[in-house]
Amino acid sequence: MAPVTARLNSMVVAAMLILASMVLLQGIVMQVLIWCVAKPGVSDEVLSRLVHALCMEGEADSQDLVSDCGPIVPGYRCYLPNTPYAHASYVINASWQRRNSRGERLPCDFEGRAMLTTHNPSTSPACQYKGLP
Repeated sequence: MAPVTARLNSMVVAAMLILASMVLLQGIVMQVLIWCVAKPGVSDEVLSRLVHALCMEGEADSQDLVSDCGPIVPGYRCYLPNTPYAHASYVINASWQRRNSRGERLPCDFEGRAMLTTHNPSTSPACQYKGLP
């Protein structure tokens, strides 16, 4: 199932890029951003385990840990809303954006726990999720 999801994600990204190109060709300046967030309906327990796994992955490079997981620590800018879905969405997106900016071409799937969106998932002015153009 994962290869099908990865291929579907690639097709969605390609369609979004084509749409953005068509808009630019018509002289309208519009930037379409893409985020990778937790998939609705995934249990809180599964999302909490995913956050833990992704934050442990970042421990190999302390800078990755701080950028991916630091903002969801109690008292920091993305701690609220304090829900497994919100925290997972932030960490999934941060990890996905970071790794893709390094050229890893990681699909937004995370074993069926994530999905692409063009809707900005940022939860407050202080907690802005990075989007991929």
